[in-house]
Amino acid sequence: MIIINGKRWRVQLVPPSHPYLLTHNLTTAFGCCDNIKKTIYINNTLSAEMIKKVLCHEIVHASMTSYRVKLSHRDEELVADIISTYGEEIIELTNSTYSTFKLI
Repeated sequence: MIIINGKRWRVQLVPPSHPYLLTHNLTTAFGCCDNIKKTIYINNTLSAEMIKKVLCHEIVHASMTSYRVKLSHRDEELVADIISTYGEEIIELTNSTYSTFKLI
């Protein structure tokens, strides 16, 4: 269970046959964020590294819903991909740069 902006979200590792991982074109998704059930589903056959990346991607979707951020589907996917791919590096760079500032 995670809480985003006061809203509880469940996170479940599920088999690739889980109905929420079936896409509209009948392929299997790596993950899915169900905004109605407030549940993130992650394909349990992925490597540990991919599970972490997909989890981050889906948490971005859940965060956008929880904070009522409205983007087109394309833009929301782009933001989720950028954060899940480069987010840790961006935060590390921010923290290391910030720590060099001499703030009053």
